[in-house]
Amino acid sequence: MTTNGKKRILNGFLFLIILVLCQGCRAFEPIERFKASIDPYRGSSYKAALMDWTREARIYKGFDVELIVAATYKSSQFRNAYSNEYARTYKLAKAEKKKLIKDQEDAFAAYNDFVVTAYVPDKKHNDFGKKDSIWKIYLATGEKDRIKPVEIRKIKKIDARISHFFPYINIWKSVYLVRFPVKFPGTEKIILNDSISSIKLVITGVTGSAEMEWDL
Repeated sequence: MTTNGKKRILNGFLFLIILVLCQGCRAFEPIERFKASIDPYRGSSYKAALMDWTREARIYKGFDVELIVAATYKSSQFRNAYSNEYARTYKLAKAEKKKLIKDQEDAFAAYNDFVVTAYVPDKKHNDFGKKDSIWKIYLATGEKDRIKPVEIRKIKKIDARISHFFPYINIWKSVYLVRFPVKFPGTEKIILNDSISSIKLVITGVTGSAEMEWDL
């Protein structure tokens, strides 16, 4: 074979390699675009707000877990991030978004709300919403103050919307809305006044106690 023939074969081989590599680059482009878009919140502030206002605690008996609980405090900052994310997700009109923000502000003015998820190995003990529950839940604002909830409501329908806004919820956990008053019962004194720097959600029972704390 002549020298020119060898060069033509070599050039053809190099061209084929370049062509395959280019095709490979194009093949991987959709994967890279997918990787960049897997964040369900599209870079919004909601994820950071959710992490800032969510806590987790556990109760163990020896090596056995008795309770795994997570809670999100619906603070003013969280509700604002929630409103923005909800409006983005559902493409709300300006007036609809304004109403949503107002509704969240009104809810914050009326109650101290927590979304609570709980896993208990013995399902019959996962009864936080019952009057004769083996658990007690308190909102603690100091050494002495223990405020009881005005409502503990089990959320029975776990749909895609709830999973989007609270991704730590799964099929093994029960979900509750735990609602506390904004004022001490029988008074006009605000519970979370300017002198309060932190709060605790306390879940306690015969198997132990779990505490989750938030700085305000």
